[in-house]
Amino acid sequence: MNMKYRVKQKRNGINDNELYYAVPVWSGLIGTREIAQELAGRSSLTPADIRATLIGLVEVMEKYLHSGYSIKLDDLGVFRLSLTSAGYASPDACTPHRVNAAKLCFRADPQIKKNLKKVKFERDKS
Repeated sequence: MNMKYRVKQKRNGINDNELYYAVPVWSGLIGTREIAQELAGRSSLTPADIRATLIGLVEVMEKYLHSGYSIKLDDLGVFRLSLTSAGYASPDACTPHRVNAAKLCFRADPQIKKNLKKVKFERDKS
């Protein structure tokens, strides 16, 4: 199976030239049920067992992320929270209620990154 792409013209901010770039054509969204069904076919677990485990994983990850931990899932990667605040003139002004969790960051495992070289592409015909 190949990943599809389209070619889109975009303005280059440096010299205002319009150049053509590849942009992904997303195939859809795969949900927990579909993942659980496929994993069940590869193991002795039922789709319900896998869904329950995945739901539990999310809950446990959230607990540890909120406590300041990074979470490494072997062969997948590392998850961590990033935070942000406005700038203040003194350290005392940067109080806890002025700090926000900005986003969830993910750093892929080196093997997954290495496997990106194996992705095959196909230009979308539409």
